[in-house]
Amino acid sequence: MRHLYFGGLALTVVLAACSQPTVPASDAASAAPAVQAQTLPPIKLPPRGKVGWDWQIGASSSSSIAVPAGVTVMDLDGFTVSATKVAALKQQGIYTVCYMDMGSYEPWRPDSSRYPNSIKIQQDPDWPDEYFLDVTNVFKSPSVLAPILIDRMKLCKSKGFDALEPDNLQNDENVSGGRITRQQQLDFNGWIADRAHENGLAVLQKNGPDQILQRDRTGKMMVEKFDGILNEQCQEYGECSALGEYTRRGKLALDAEYRRTALNCSMMSASGINAIRKDLDLVGKNMSGYVRIGCP
Repeated sequence: MRHLYFGGLALTVVLAACSQPTVPASDAASAAPAVQAQTLPPIKLPPRGKVGWDWQIGASSSSSIAVPAGVTVMDLDGFTVSATKVAALKQQGIYTVCYMDMGSYEPWRPDSSRYPNSIKIQQDPDWPDEYFLDVTNVFKSPSVLAPILIDRMKLCKSKGFDALEPDNLQNDENVSGGRITRQQQLDFNGWIADRAHENGLAVLQKNGPDQILQRDRTGKMMVEKFDGILNEQCQEYGECSALGEYTRRGKLALDAEYRRTALNCSMMSASGINAIRKDLDLVGKNMSGYVRIGCP
């Protein structure tokens, strides 16, 4: 689901063990045990700078997916595409991104029965069979949402994807009545980024240019939490300059436009943004209606 409101080197992240004071031998029995270092799985970061990319999350099957000339980054639906297809793309040197909805409920997904009604807090007016979720549930004990989303990340990893595109990270705007505050949304988004890294995936911020320099409960900005950004319609809404915060840090910035107006390629290039114009349904290249127009 999309809302239109609007390569890399392997990286191993190591959390340093807390330093311990020197303890005399006679006091060893009463000394607290040292904190053990935690090593996260290796992560293949997205490529930097100018790249060719495509977004085919509306592909009906793996066979409807094809790589356009010059494309080295492909974003595909994590449920639809097969592990065999992901492996074939990676053999072609493609950096693979796994689309997964994180902030809303979609009834046709194979894990939809796991979502209780209690966390479906508002119907989506644009997609009436879908519901925005109470994303604060991931911090509750026990949480029903957290294990669902972590399993989705594990599915992406098991299929061989390099990175995660988590959709619907703006429920503070989508849900009426202030039920999700901006800080709660930022905390959830940071939680998504941390869990993706723990599962060996790089992760892209999805939309929300106004969130880029805002901080979650750990004190880190979104631009620090995420490994890049995938945005929709920054040209249409005059938000492209914000995406430059990612490129100034050497991170990937992608943007998709939908309206039949020419891409402002000089502006995109100045901010280091990789922009393309796409069909609204983001169908596979082998399907009717497919559109991809990029900057030279």
